[in-house]
Amino acid sequence: MNRRMTIATTIVGIALTALAGCGKSDSEGGVTSPTETTTPPAVTSQAPSVDPDTDGAVALRGDWEIKAEDYVLHLIEDGTFVQDYMGIDDFRTGKYSVEGDTISLVGDDGDTDKGTIVGDTLEFTLGTATRVK
Repeated sequence: MNRRMTIATTIVGIALTALAGCGKSDSEGGVTSPTETTTPPAVTSQAPSVDPDTDGAVALRGDWEIKAEDYVLHLIEDGTFVQDYMGIDDFRTGKYSVEGDTISLVGDDGDTDKGTIVGDTLEFTLGTATRVK
């Protein structure tokens, strides 16, 4: 019993010594509380407002598909989009905008996908979308 008590006391003493060294020392040699950390600002998932009446956005309104990926992109008149993917309707939604030859899909999930407008197609990382006729 005495041996167990000695081992337990030794372990507690080592633990307390280690914990005492975790604080930040001030210039007078005393121990202060650990340094504070700052929390980054919260990320909002709300997409920025989009002007859907720009010429590029108006020209792209309608449905686009990448057949090989079972993907359909619906660009709606109010500046929003809906993506259907792998048989799941309304897989992702958000707002879209067009600047030059770039289309940006800002999802309600906070993610942004960018594609390039090349002739009558939209080129995304997933593949090349063509207009559904």
